[in-house]
Amino acid sequence: MPYNILVPPRLIVGPGSLAGLGKGVAALGKRPLLVTGRKGLRQSGATEHILAILSDAGLQPTLFEEVEPEPSCETCDRVRDTLRSGRCDVVVGTGGGSAMDAAKVAAGLAAEDPSTLEFWNDRKPTKPGVPFVAVPTTSGTGAEATTNGVITNTQVPAKKSIRDDSFLAKLVVVDPYLALSVPAPVTAYTGMDALVQAIESFTSKHASPVTDAWSFEAVRLLKDAVPRAYREGADLTARTDAAYGSLLAGLALSNARLGLVHGLAHPAGARWGIPHGLVCAVLLAPVMRFNRESCAAKYARLDALMDGDAVAFVERLMGALDIPRDLTRFQVKPEIIPLIVEESLPSGSLKANPRHVTAKDCAEIIRSVI
Repeated sequence: MPYNILVPPRLIVGPGSLAGLGKGVAALGKRPLLVTGRKGLRQSGATEHILAILSDAGLQPTLFEEVEPEPSCETCDRVRDTLRSGRCDVVVGTGGGSAMDAAKVAAGLAAEDPSTLEFWNDRKPTKPGVPFVAVPTTSGTGAEATTNGVITNTQVPAKKSIRDDSFLAKLVVVDPYLALSVPAPVTAYTGMDALVQAIESFTSKHASPVTDAWSFEAVRLLKDAVPRAYREGADLTARTDAAYGSLLAGLALSNARLGLVHGLAHPAGARWGIPHGLVCAVLLAPVMRFNRESCAAKYARLDALMDGDAVAFVERLMGALDIPRDLTRFQVKPEIIPLIVEESLPSGSLKANPRHVTAKDCAEIIRSVI
């Protein structure tokens, strides 16, 4: 069967690659909008460094540094307003998944009149946006390689992807030096998110020989790099391997989709206010057990890569990263489980899961971790 593979047209990757950002952005526009989170990038000094790189390339950058974790529709509208008022013609999203997703959606909807909420509610873009450039500073979400942005509707609350092929980044710059200052807990959560994405895209119903190559290599890199980077944040080799693994997982998931972990993690994280990477990490082992027999050949390859038993390896890895095996410390309310199941079932991630998933299956897996 034919596969439609989407890849960003230009990737600059490896230590020191940030030096190529100015020239790369200048090829796309003259007035970039730099979009970041609220604290981490500025505290590390990276915000001023990136602004200087853009200015030194003869560009006139505008800054928006108010993206919150799990960005809302309203924040995307504010980014769009800043883009328009500054007459910006290219958007550079720098940070973790939240900053990149908000920047990506704002760039893609730059010429649209309706609010971001209308697109969250499944309205389709009809006008071309402005180019989007992705500069990840964490190794986890893979948002630099995807055609969607995960945005929160605070009125529900619920998270959902706003998706269009035109949202794909025109330029991706992955410089592991930017991850050296990422705190250990963030390294653990984002690293596990990347590993989940690699495993889920590898076992997805929509996987192909191309995505298998990406996702399997991502697992190989991440399984060792994430705990090394967690133990020693200044280990550039570990940070580099984690960055490559995250990028490869992002390329794979963008083309093969994900699975049951992410189908459950988005509503559970939104309803219970739990970091996305942590929810994904906790759900991974139970979902792997659930899926194993439906794609035994793929799990045999994962077992061989992960010391003979992939599920046991994941559980040991969580211990090494000081991640709990359940969500009990969040004191979640079991009565919300039916609502989470209801919100999970329409997910494209569930449809891509290698084993058919029922409402009862979803409820049982959630109950097993609370």
